[in-house]
Amino acid sequence: MFIADTHCDTLFALSHPDNPFTKGQGLHVTPARLKEGGVTLQVCALFAGPDGPLGKGQNAPRAQAMAQLQMIDQLTGQGVRKVDSPFDAKEGETCLMLSIEGGEIIGGSLDDLRYFHSLGVRLFSLTWNHENAIAYPHTGGGQHGLKPFGWEVVRELGRLGIAVDVSHLGEGGFWDLIFHGDKPPMASHSCCRKLCDHTRNLTDDQIRALIDAGGWMGVNFYTNFLVNTGRATLDTVVDHIAHVAELGGIENVGFGSDFDGIDVVPEGLGHPGEMANLLGALRRRGFDEGEVEGIAGGNFLRYMGRI
Repeated sequence: MFIADTHCDTLFALSHPDNPFTKGQGLHVTPARLKEGGVTLQVCALFAGPDGPLGKGQNAPRAQAMAQLQMIDQLTGQGVRKVDSPFDAKEGETCLMLSIEGGEIIGGSLDDLRYFHSLGVRLFSLTWNHENAIAYPHTGGGQHGLKPFGWEVVRELGRLGIAVDVSHLGEGGFWDLIFHGDKPPMASHSCCRKLCDHTRNLTDDQIRALIDAGGWMGVNFYTNFLVNTGRATLDTVVDHIAHVAELGGIENVGFGSDFDGIDVVPEGLGHPGEMANLLGALRRRGFDEGEVEGIAGGNFLRYMGRI
């Protein structure tokens, strides 16, 4: 089975061993665990860093990204193959592909965007939690749409075949992409606001619009995005996947774990080696084998084919 996870922060964790998400507990994502869980494609984010556009020196967004690129060898040196297209990953092997989380990494330069494309970046999250030259985030972004440079970036992403990622984006920017964008966006690691009221999660209207546009959504495994109170379980993750399916998105949903960028994980889903537990929970919920294969990774491949 082709299993894809469209977001982890492992490269940032490797380049910042004292970061609060993995300090004292070790990495969620390791080559051995990816192989144990049968993960075919793990998308690894180049994260702009917690300071966003205000970062200086080694904390500047581009410097953060470059430091994370140096960590790739720690994965490829243990048998993970880097690919520049999801279609280059084959069942039975373990591959990684790059994304950008926080468009401030490219500053105000389309040339820098093209440079990161040449390195294999194929998903691009316009914002993290800070306003940048492209757009406004979910935190305080309100109904502000994309900025003029944001539209330049989106057009170039479309030309290059890079997916526009709306996770962390404010609602105004989301609707701009839906109503005025040329290609369907995706949400690499988001959950359903109907089930957990958090600004990082998508409303039902957003999810329906994403589905109608031909987009895709990877459900996040972070407890704080899955439940308002209490501990998340495998069934909680399935609840969010099932909710997207109930809104018409059985072919538009999959996994976006956020491993190594979260400090609380669902019971039974603590790392990618336990992916079989999630597949089993989907089957117990009543999803048939074809639907499980789509959710596991087939839906993501079809989405990437559409852009």
